[in-house]
Amino acid sequence: MEWLVYFWSYFKKSKKEYRPSFEVHPGISSVQLAAAISGAPLMNDFCSVSLSDKLTPWSLIEKRIEGALVGDFVIALFNPQSIERNWQLKSVIDICLQSRHGDTPVLIARQVGRENQTKKFFTLNTIPFKEIDMLSIIIIGNSQTTLVEEIFLTPRGYLQN
Repeated sequence: MEWLVYFWSYFKKSKKEYRPSFEVHPGISSVQLAAAISGAPLMNDFCSVSLSDKLTPWSLIEKRIEGALVGDFVIALFNPQSIERNWQLKSVIDICLQSRHGDTPVLIARQVGRENQTKKFFTLNTIPFKEIDMLSIIIIGNSQTTLVEEIFLTPRGYLQN
């Protein structure tokens, strides 16, 4: 965090012609790409949460997950697990299992938007933690989400079964 404060203060003080140039290009997030290759899991309300506690305290990440569960949101997770951060994802799944069924559908999409992208479906009870890394996006369904023939769907209120 200190380097960011240092960079920002340096950047603001330096003359414009000496600042690095960059452009911002609009696009879609990897969460949206993961959803698109799997069906329509984000058709209703959802939230996207990073599990990296490098800049955000873990207690705040837990509160966000708990709030999403209370609101019955579909939860998209990014930065789910790394070699150094190997317990957070398991903790989140344990929290989810306190209020969601173990057979809740879960998508694990990896390398989305790249040549070797993959998608695999699991449930909260069957997530293969060892297969997940920082190139993975995880989408956890809500109480209405279904998986039918490899199509991940969260119906809108007017599409009741």
